Amino acid sequence: MKIPDNAIVTVKRVKGKNFSCNNTGKRKKSDYYETPYSITNHILNREQLILPILEPACGSGAIVKVLHENGYYPTYYDIDKNFFTETAKFETVITNPPYSQAFEFIKKAKEIATSKIMFLLPLSYLHGKKRLDYIYSDNKFPLKCIYVFCRYPMLGEKLRQDGKYNTGMMVYAWFVWDKGYEGEPIIRWIDNNDDVLRSKLVGEQPNEAVKQGGE
Repeated sequence: MKIPDNAIVTVKRVKGKNFSCNNTGKRKKSDYYETPYSITNHILNREQLILPILEPACGSGAIVKVLHENGYYPTYYDIDKNFFTETAKFETVITNPPYSQAFEFIKKAKEIATSKIMFLLPLSYLHGKKRLDYIYSDNKFPLKCIYVFCRYPMLGEKLRQDGKYNTGMMVYAWFVWDKGYEGEPIIRWIDNNDDVLRSKLVGEQPNEAVKQGGE
């Protein structure tokens, strides 16, 4: 249908997905985004942690809870202790760091970890000249593997005991640095499709799910 030249066109704004669990486009205060339990379980199924372990940004203890359930008993703390003043050595450092301080967290982890570092980060953290120079070009503590989630987890919602979550627009991955690794970084994918919550739309068939977040 042709629209007349003098017609007034009204455009309706529609809210879409966002990076966190709000519609403002703003990050949460203090970068507090809890890690769904299934996300931690996925990396524990693929990487062995070496004791002793540190979780330096534990929040309410989401990652720690899963570690305990898998027989790991780490040292852990959050903002009550300044990670950057830590002097003890740990074989493994694992965390979902505050994104605004991720660079500093990685550098500090490389100082105190003696074997492995495992950080949950947006996949976009791969780019950047500063990161290339000071993080990814470091052959003494090289990046070993990136485990990319094929569906986009929505971090920031209330955690469910079953580990399921809605989807957002941010691609997440586990970044693993291994001090003894030699070679180029490896990319692997994590199929987290079964972890995604599904809702029904009007007119859907009974077993048809809503496609969302990295379909």
